[in-house]
Amino acid sequence: MKTKRFILLAVLTLGLFSFSRIYSQDVEKCIQAIREDYKTVKSQIASLQKDGYAGKFYCLHTIDNKYGKSYSAVGEYKEEIWFYYDFSQEDDKPNLRMVVGTTKSADRSIYFETLFSESGEILFAFEQSDNMAKRLYYNKGQIIRYSENNVDQKIDEITDDIIWMSRTAKERKLRFEYFYAVE
Repeated sequence: MKTKRFILLAVLTLGLFSFSRIYSQDVEKCIQAIREDYKTVKSQIASLQKDGYAGKFYCLHTIDNKYGKSYSAVGEYKEEIWFYYDFSQEDDKPNLRMVVGTTKSADRSIYFETLFSESGEILFAFEQSDNMAKRLYYNKGQIIRYSENNVDQKIDEITDDIIWMSRTAKERKLRFEYFYAVE
C-alpha cells in the first residue's frame, strides 16, 4: 500500500512539474510571437514618413493642452498621442494596431506604447517614467507576464501598478474608438 501511494505521489509530482514547464513554454512562445508582431508594427510605423500614402498605417495624432495652460493642483500638463491604424478588409472599420504617446504632468514624464492584435485585443503595454520601465504581456485578454526594468514580477497578486497600467491601455483604445464612432 505504501509503495502504491509513493508511486502515485511521484506521478502526481512529476505531472505537476511537467504542467508548469509546458505552461511556461506556452507563455514564452506567446511572448515571442508578440515581440515579432511588435517589431513588424514598429518597423512599419518607422517607414511611414518615407512611404507616405503607400505606408501600411494611418495615423491619428492628438495633443491635449497644446498651448500649456496650467492645470489647477497639477501645474504643467500635456499629453500627446499617436494612434496607428489600418482598415479591416471585411467591414471597412478602423483597426487600431498601436498607440504611442507621452504625458507630461507636473515634474513627471511618461512614455507609453500599447500594441493591439489585428482583432483588436491588447497584446503588449509598455510604460517608461523616470528610472522605471514596466511591461505587460497579454494573451486572450489575460495578463501573462509583468516586468519592471526587465525583471519579471509575480502576477499572482494584482498590484495597483498593474491595474492602473492595464486600465490606461484599455482607455486609450476606447478613446480611439470614440473618435471613429458614427451613429
